[in-house]
Amino acid sequence: MKINILIVGMLLFSIGTYAQNMFSMSSIHPADTLKKESREQAIRFNTLRRASVTADIFGSGHFDSKLNDEDLNSGKSRNSRISSFFSIPISSWDGNVIGATIYHNEQFFDVREVDNKLAGPLVNTGSTSKSTLGLALNYSRTDELFHTPVIYSAVFTGISDNLKSVRRFNFNGSIVFPVRKTPDVYFAVGALVQIDPSAPTPVLPTINYYRKLNSNGLDLIVDLPQSATLKQSLSRKAWVYLGSNANTYASFYKSGAPALPHEYSYNTIEIKSGPGFEYLLGKYILLGISGGVNSTVSARTIAKDSNYDDAFIKTKGKSTTYGEFRISLLPF
Repeated sequence: MKINILIVGMLLFSIGTYAQNMFSMSSIHPADTLKKESREQAIRFNTLRRASVTADIFGSGHFDSKLNDEDLNSGKSRNSRISSFFSIPISSWDGNVIGATIYHNEQFFDVREVDNKLAGPLVNTGSTSKSTLGLALNYSRTDELFHTPVIYSAVFTGISDNLKSVRRFNFNGSIVFPVRKTPDVYFAVGALVQIDPSAPTPVLPTINYYRKLNSNGLDLIVDLPQSATLKQSLSRKAWVYLGSNANTYASFYKSGAPALPHEYSYNTIEIKSGPGFEYLLGKYILLGISGGVNSTVSARTIAKDSNYDDAFIKTKGKSTTYGEFRISLLPF
């Protein structure tokens, strides 16, 4: 029985879905950032920008999939993605910050040369697209704990593939202790708690580190577990950088095939690594172009109400090249 889905063919780039980003670092910084610093911080950290639209094109990649540890199929997939987000400040008072973020992603898949190993389910070759929406409510608070500065953060996220129902709720909570803050150095450590069925671990350590390396505009920016970047200023409005950025993505499906659950999701953890260039157009518009290698750390298909370790389809694929163009809006 053929099923008109490309679930395992989307091994490398199931991002045309919702960039749910289980790491959700965006709520770690705001309460610790003065309003006058928000523009500079947003240039450093992508997640602090007011809005962004990104177009990605990926090279062809080979995949192999297993269904319940039995070889399912293999093939090639070449995809592209258009993603966007818009952050809305809601309120701030006495060290508290509340905001919301709206996400939309459109992914285009082209699956070819599929070799199905089992009688079913079968994956068709061809092209398709997938759209996913997300709404996140972010809260952070700066306080003191035993006379030590601390930032508490929480992110509540609802994910859907239409406007009629919510397919998944996620929660991320974090606690961060700023250790050092000067004009040239910022260092903070903490922990991130994830209530997310696609997360491989419920708790992750966090490290936020910025250091001005020299007087010529060379900066080191570390935002673990999400990113690490070496950035060089060319002028007041232009930068080149070399770095890696991790994100997680999910797409949602329904099936009538006997071999598949009725409802399930396809979840990936991906890392993009390579050089890039950014240019500030005017005061608030930031243009960026980058390229390099996109690697999928994990690609798992999970039934509704199941968890990461219960995945019934596991997919492995080779790293591929990517090219990216992005336009962002800085806080104003």
